Amino acid sequence: MSAPLYQVTVVPFISQLKIVSKLLTLGLEHVKGDESALTNARIIEDMQPLTYQIQRISDTAKGLAVRMGKVEPVAMADEEKTFPELQERIAKTIAVLESVDPKAFEGIEDKEVILSSPRGDQKFTGLSYVNTFAIPNFYFHMCMVYAILRKEGVPVGKLDYLGKR
Repeated sequence: MSAPLYQVTVVPFISQLKIVSKLLTLGLEHVKGDESALTNARIIEDMQPLTYQIQRISDTAKGLAVRMGKVEPVAMADEEKTFPELQERIAKTIAVLESVDPKAFEGIEDKEVILSSPRGDQKFTGLSYVNTFAIPNFYFHMCMVYAILRKEGVPVGKLDYLGKR
């Protein structure tokens, strides 16, 4: 069996990225090709748009692969403005996650993980990074994608979010 941290991060992140891809497809169908109606959409004016939410989902997944899965960093410039560009980023992120060796996650629960940001460095153990940053951050931004699409009238529901439809 694969390492438990791999099973609760990489495996569902791949699955959820595929769901995000499908949600984007449904969104584009709803706006009949006028993708700017969605790519710039946000829930409230001071919140980041749909494109940003996808980029953060991607960065969280890639960051996990690098920090925990010993994968080489893959730069993505956060310049996506179209649905095809967002779909390509999702596909590249899935490829990064699929390159992770499950054995890389064995015995790393206590490994020091450093998350650098403009606000400074945050130190975690492998387990606390997964439980208090990677998983919550990934799902927060995924929920924002869903919420933005719903706000814009895209006919998606809970079953779509769960990947059951």
